[in-house]
Amino acid sequence: MDSLTPESEFTKRGLPSHWVAAVLFAAALLLLLNLLPFRSPVEARTTTPSWATDATPVRSPKDRPEYQQAVYSYRCSGCHIIIPTSTEVPHERTQHREIHLEHGINARCLNCHHPTNRDAFVDDAGSEIPWNEPWRVCSKCHGPVYRDWQHGAHGRTNGFWDKGQGEQTRLRCIDCHDPHHPTFEPLQPAPGPRTLRMGQQDYGPQLELHDPLRLKSTLRPAVSEGD
Repeated sequence: MDSLTPESEFTKRGLPSHWVAAVLFAAALLLLLNLLPFRSPVEARTTTPSWATDATPVRSPKDRPEYQQAVYSYRCSGCHIIIPTSTEVPHERTQHREIHLEHGINARCLNCHHPTNRDAFVDDAGSEIPWNEPWRVCSKCHGPVYRDWQHGAHGRTNGFWDKGQGEQTRLRCIDCHDPHHPTFEPLQPAPGPRTLRMGQQDYGPQLELHDPLRLKSTLRPAVSEGD
């Protein structure tokens, strides 16, 4: 039995061979003229602002027990050695009026500051804590957060993950939190990722179900009063 030639095969199937050439020519024309341009489903690249990657600490507290007044600096013990601190809560302050004290129920200065040596902090036993070790003061009340900070889960670690290539430095509590007013003010979030299926990261109203795996948003069905 003789094998069929390509032409006789197309003829047998009712498909003339010149149609194949016409289809290929049309496809080549579409590609050449770019009549059907490719549209990527991936969102355009988001430029990350420089402030979002700035590693500068939020605060720059002094490592020395000094009080700045205009152009003059005073050591804390220089005044407090002759000026007693009231133990009443609350009490009217004649100095340090710029301090906004809002630290929950911790409204007594001597809970953190040593009662006789104002150049040091105080622990639960009444012993002195050096001024340059403020995390020991925070650990008195914030034990779980302190343990997270010790293990690197809280706060920010700078430097090298591989300690063989360089040192690591960890921010202290007061490098981010004001000890007198530790709550963060609202911060502008950095741009989020824009992947293929996440879409616009807008949570919208409370009734909307946010599902990053869905291309279209879905609303919860309205609940009638009788349900």
